[in-house]
Formats: sequence, C-alpha cells, structure tokens
Amino acid sequence: MNKEVLVNEPVKLLIRVMPNGEVRPTSFIWRDQTRYVDSIGRQWEERSGGKSLRCYLIQAVDNNTYEVRWDPGENVWTLHRAWLKVAVV
Repeated sequence: MNKEVLVNEPVKLLIRVMPNGEVRPTSFIWRDQTRYVDSIGRQWEERSGGKSLRCYLIQAVDNNTYEVRWDPGENVWTLHRAWLKVAVV
C-alpha cells in the first residue's frame, strides 16, 4: 500500500519540450536522488496563490508516484505530493 506524503519542496526537473510545445518531465532531483520518469499520467491546470500552475502526475522507475507542479511565470518546479511504496529519507 502506498503512503501519501505532502511534500511541497522545490525540485530540479529535466524536461523535454515536444515539437507541439508540450512540456514533458523526464527526471527530477529530490533529496539528493535522481528520480527517472517511467510514465506521465494525468495533467491539469490549477490556480494557487493567484498563480496558474501546470500539474503532472508522474510514475517513476522507483515504483513511486509523484505530483509535480510547474509555475511557468517563475519557472519553478515543486514536488507537491508523493505516494511512496518505500521509505524515502
């Protein structure tokens, strides 16, 4: 069973910009570990604190699921939530 954890920490993402302009995360660094994206699930727009955020639900190769948010105005990525199968330090 996965444990949901509210994280809200800035992360560094490596992305791929597709020919149609779509932004696709490929990996991110969280707590000094690189997490590689296995698949991207749901994507949606959300407003928070007066900002428009692009949200991505990511399945990583570590078998955990992460929700990352991108603020394109500030070009800042945040790991918002994680559903963890294994302990993360």
